[in-house]
Amino acid sequence: MAKLLMVGWRDFLPLLQSSLPRCPVPQIMPELRSAAIRFCKDSRVWRHRSDLMDVYKDECRYVFEPPAEATVVSTREVAFRDEILIPLDDRVVRDEPGIPNSFQVEEPGVVRLVPCPSEDEEAVLQTVNVLAPYVTAKSCPKFLLDFHGEVIASGAKAMLMLVPDKPWSDPARAQVEQKKFDDGVAEIRIRELRGGTNCQQEINSPAFF
Repeated sequence: MAKLLMVGWRDFLPLLQSSLPRCPVPQIMPELRSAAIRFCKDSRVWRHRSDLMDVYKDECRYVFEPPAEATVVSTREVAFRDEILIPLDDRVVRDEPGIPNSFQVEEPGVVRLVPCPSEDEEAVLQTVNVLAPYVTAKSCPKFLLDFHGEVIASGAKAMLMLVPDKPWSDPARAQVEQKKFDDGVAEIRIRELRGGTNCQQEINSPAFF
């Protein structure tokens, strides 16, 4: 799968500067990033499919590293030998050897296979995770700008317009922009429930344990 094109937060500026008179760019940038993070977390639009990775005898726990400037929000799917594993809840499981048929999510991107692999195998484990930009990310995937830029801009404008006593302060307009943001997130979630969205993106990236 092709690597995603990336863009910087400045590429979003034409979508919101006209609504924020005299708002300094350095103040806009972190709010844009924050809005993009919230959008990705709530919409689950950015998917990551890891490379196939090896498993090792008696090693139950596997960690999947996201691409640069991204963080794992949730683990959506785990496959072993091309078979989708069954997700388990937080109940205590014994680390017995066998052929994995289930998994537990210890934290986003960290899974425990159940049972533990009983032998070493190459290129048999794969995960699908939901990603979001990291809190210090200087860029994000270009598809967020191309397909969701207006929504993300509305999220940033909503927060900036709530700052009191500034030329761009506008609490009433902030509510309108927040609704645009919330509606944009809801639209993506509805598409997902109906079987996916053509704005969803997946990338391959290295996996480690």
